[in-house]
Amino acid sequence: MAMGVNEEMPILKANRLSSGIPDLDILLEGGYFNPGNIVMIGPSGMEKAAFAYHFAASAGANENAYIICGNSSPADIINKASTLGVNLNKPNIFFIDCYSATLGKPQEGDPKKIKIVMGPGALNDISLMLNEATQESTGKKMRVIFDTLSTFVLYNPQDSIRKFLSVIEGRLKNVGATAIYLVDEGVHDKQVLGLISHGMDETYTIADNGGKFVMILPELDLPVPIKVGPAGVTIL
Repeated sequence: MAMGVNEEMPILKANRLSSGIPDLDILLEGGYFNPGNIVMIGPSGMEKAAFAYHFAASAGANENAYIICGNSSPADIINKASTLGVNLNKPNIFFIDCYSATLGKPQEGDPKKIKIVMGPGALNDISLMLNEATQESTGKKMRVIFDTLSTFVLYNPQDSIRKFLSVIEGRLKNVGATAIYLVDEGVHDKQVLGLISHGMDETYTIADNGGKFVMILPELDLPVPIKVGPAGVTIL
């Protein structure tokens, strides 16, 4: 079943793509912008990653999801997602692995589903891989996740990151994709955060509110309490 807009719920907007979390979709009137580029900022733990995993796993039969791995291998990401009850081991979920080569690890997994890049600094190669992904997804919707964008920012000069994001953001929107860029809280200064946010359509922030987590949604005044556990993300 495709996780698009539910036509039986007319309050949901047509230019949205399901987050994979039904209660969040209701708050967002259908999900994340589609097409759109989304920044998700939060602590380096599992909280923001959980939202990205739900998003990838909810890709329907006529959709492809691509996870660009910056600081974990595809196998590690699949295992972490499974602890949240999220299955990323699906035929239409693919990985661009920019992590394993930095450790000198041999390729693991199905080469048809996992493409190897020599490291987070190889922005041209990542761009080429994403271009191939858009071609492979002709006629389908695309969900793209950078896990995490912070890794790529730390490995590359700011000017290179600015040019890379400008190209990627435009290319993905042109093919009707929704992309989520995970950003680690407290790693970047305001100038870099401004560079990252420039050209993005929405910014979501996950914050630790005295040991309990909240998600700050665009256009909503109040933070939304969330819980991340074995059942994934729960909106409280």
